[in-house]
Amino acid sequence: MNRIKWILILWVILAISTLFQMVTYQYFQKYDYEILDYFVTPLASLITGILLFFVVVLPVFDQTKHLKNLKRILILSGLGILYSFLFIFILHLFPILFYESDSDYFRSIFGFFVADFHNVIKNYLFQIAILFAFEYIGKEREILTKQKDLELELNQTKLQLLKSQLQPHFLFNSLNSVVAEIDHSPKKAQNMVLNLSDLLRETLDGDFEQPISIKEELILAEKYLSIEKIRYEDQLNYEIKLSEDNENLQIPKLILQPILENAIKHGFKGHNRPILIQIKSEGNSIYVQNNGSILQKNPEFGTGLRNVQERMKIFTGMENAFEIYQDVNWVVTKLNFK
Repeated sequence: MNRIKWILILWVILAISTLFQMVTYQYFQKYDYEILDYFVTPLASLITGILLFFVVVLPVFDQTKHLKNLKRILILSGLGILYSFLFIFILHLFPILFYESDSDYFRSIFGFFVADFHNVIKNYLFQIAILFAFEYIGKEREILTKQKDLELELNQTKLQLLKSQLQPHFLFNSLNSVVAEIDHSPKKAQNMVLNLSDLLRETLDGDFEQPISIKEELILAEKYLSIEKIRYEDQLNYEIKLSEDNENLQIPKLILQPILENAIKHGFKGHNRPILIQIKSEGNSIYVQNNGSILQKNPEFGTGLRNVQERMKIFTGMENAFEIYQDVNWVVTKLNFK
């Protein structure tokens, strides 16, 4: 509900309260009102208040928004006095229109001014309070909207930056694997290039910001692992287990590739035995674990894992969306989704 509606509601309430006050006054004070009085007095108050609000109060209030607080308060205070005089002056025109009155018009105004000036000021202050309340709410909403827009723009910029980092990083490492196989096994190199082209198509042509299902992401992960499997042969094995309960859970695109690359790179450090990489989904989490080299204490993340960590934070809004830890003989990377 906007400020205009609240002001109109205020004046309707004031008109009704005026009518109630007249009825009460007649009942207890035995004051003899005419039937027309019960119509003219509340209506006069309602019309006068609404007229002055739109002609005087609202234009001045809006025109002083750009002024400093002290200057604005002084102007609105002066406006309150002017408003009160105009309200009383216009209000007392109605009896002239509806009655044939011989009473002194200015004496009547003076008497009303002395008796009810404070009530008119209260009405004015109520209106100003409503306007200030809506102005404050509007500013807060504007600030929140700007903050959200800036956060969205920042996140989009971050994603574009992460994408620009991921593409060459992923491409160079994959091409190195292809080059290593060209002389040794051209057929394997050919298969690697085919799988690599599929992955690059998803990376370069696909919408990096658009999430995909776990099922689709695991297909891409298997393509990547198949490239590395050709290179490492029996030294590298992998298992992928997808739960049907969450196969449609939406996750960031190509979020697993840097994790798998890191698992292979660091898994072979320090020993020559084969390693096994397992990918499994449970609930709202994905686990990528390998039985390679033990995780160092306070490990420093490279470009790939830093990108994963940042993308997960942006995607989920959670600080603990990305975890990596040692579980007995397994180095586990866990991705948590809401």
